[in-house]
Amino acid sequence: MASLTKLSIIRLFELVLVCVMLGLEYHSLAASSNYTIMLTMGTIGGYLIILVGLFAATMMGTPVNRRVDLFFSVVGCVLFIIVGAVTIDYYQHVSNYQNLRDIGLSKGSIAVIEGVFFLVDAVFTFRGDA
Repeated sequence: MASLTKLSIIRLFELVLVCVMLGLEYHSLAASSNYTIMLTMGTIGGYLIILVGLFAATMMGTPVNRRVDLFFSVVGCVLFIIVGAVTIDYYQHVSNYQNLRDIGLSKGSIAVIEGVFFLVDAVFTFRGDA
């Protein structure tokens, strides 16, 4: 088993945040537009699969190509910031149900935070800090 590094801890936080976002998406799905649903679920579902694979590879000590890892981190950063911005913009104008609005705004905020985690992941990967 590989030792815990800064990068593996960041990946664990990324994985936990994606799981939290999946739960929030489940509870706020009916209030979203089709465009927001497609973008959000595509990003969350895709990166859930990617992060499980990257985290498992990190824990088993299996090397992942640095360019591939950097690609996933940069694309994840961009996608999650876009998802957060679109979600926050959509739920700011939903005034019918306060509970759904709060869940949606939380989901958008967590998506932006996830994008920042991916940015930090990309910096550590680029610098070669494992």
